[in-house]
Amino acid sequence: MFEKIMYRENIQFILSHFKGQEFLFPRSIMTSKANGQVFVNSEAQITKVYEEANFIDCRINGYPFHQEGDSRKLYPSFIFIDLDISLCSTCKYPIRKLDYILKQTLNKITEVIKGHPTVLWTGGGYHIYQPIKIVTKDEEKHSLEAFKEFDEFVPIIRNDLCTEFIRFAAKYFTNGKGDPKHNPSIYSCLIRIPQTINSKNNEVVKIIQRWNGIEADAHSLLLPFIDHLIQLKIETEELRKREDTTTVVKDNKIIKWIEKLLETPISDHRYYCLWHILIPYLKNIKELGQNEIIFILTEWLDKCNKMNKVKWNYKQRIREQLRYDKGYPPISLDNLKKENSHLYQILQDW
Repeated sequence: MFEKIMYRENIQFILSHFKGQEFLFPRSIMTSKANGQVFVNSEAQITKVYEEANFIDCRINGYPFHQEGDSRKLYPSFIFIDLDISLCSTCKYPIRKLDYILKQTLNKITEVIKGHPTVLWTGGGYHIYQPIKIVTKDEEKHSLEAFKEFDEFVPIIRNDLCTEFIRFAAKYFTNGKGDPKHNPSIYSCLIRIPQTINSKNNEVVKIIQRWNGIEADAHSLLLPFIDHLIQLKIETEELRKREDTTTVVKDNKIIKWIEKLLETPISDHRYYCLWHILIPYLKNIKELGQNEIIFILTEWLDKCNKMNKVKWNYKQRIREQLRYDKGYPPISLDNLKKENSHLYQILQDW
C-alpha cells in the first residue's frame, strides 16, 4: 500500500509540471511493456498502465496529444534537458565533469529565465524538467505561429515551431553539451517518473532537485531563438545553392549513402533516421507511394530489431511521420555531422 501511495504521489508531482498547459489530457505514456506510446485520459489510467509494467521504464509526454489541424494550438510550455554520463566517458572523472555541466546549466537557467527546475538522476545521467511560459502584452499564451516575426522561418524548419524552440532551448542552456541523440518533440518529449526503474541500468530514478512550482518566463529566449532561425535559414539557402551536396544522382534520384543505410541495420538512432533521413528521402526524393515506403521501412526496421529491440510501434510511427512530413529533402551529411555526430561516425565507418 505504501509503495502505491508513493508512486501515485510521484505521478501527481510530474503532472503538476503541466498545470499551466491549455489541456492536460489526452497524453501519451510509455512503459517497458507498452508497444510504443499509449494514450491516456486520466491519472487513474496512467497508474494502471504503470502498475502493469511493475513501474519499469515509466515515462510520460511533457506535451498533451496534438494533431495537425487541432484548434488547440500548442505553445512552448516545457523544456526537457538530458545530460548523459556517456558524454563524459573520455574524462578521468566523468561524474565530476557531468556535475559541473549540470551546475553550469542550472546557473544559466536561473540567470536567463529565473527558473528552478526539477532535476532527476536516472542512473545514466541527469534529466532537467523546466515548465515555462511565453506571454504577450495581453498576458495571453499563444503558439509561436501566432507571432508574425516567425512567419518567414516556418517553411525552412523540419518541425513545428514549438519543437524547434524546445530543442533550441535545451542546446542554449547547456551550451551544446547535452546529449546529441536527444531530440525531443511535442510528440516524443518523454520524461521519467521518480522512484520508477530505469531498465538500462536497473536503477531507481531519484529526485535531486524539485521544481519550485513557478512557470519560468521564457520571453527572453525569443531573440536568441530568432538568431538561431536566421542562422538556420542562411545554412539552408547555402545548402540549396551548392551543387551535388548530398551526392544526388539527379536522373536516377539516388543518394548513395542513404541507399547504403537502407541496406544496413543499425542498433541505435532508428527514430532519428526515420524523421530526418529515410522518410524525406523515400517520399520527397524518390517520390514513392505511402504503401511502398511503409513496406521498405518496415523491412529495414525488422532487421534493426534483430540487432537491438525497437521499443516503439514502428508501423504506427512511420504513418505518423509520413503525415507530418513537410516535403523537405533529407538532411545532408554536412548537417548530420553537426547535428548528430555519433550517427555520422557510424555511417563513416561503413
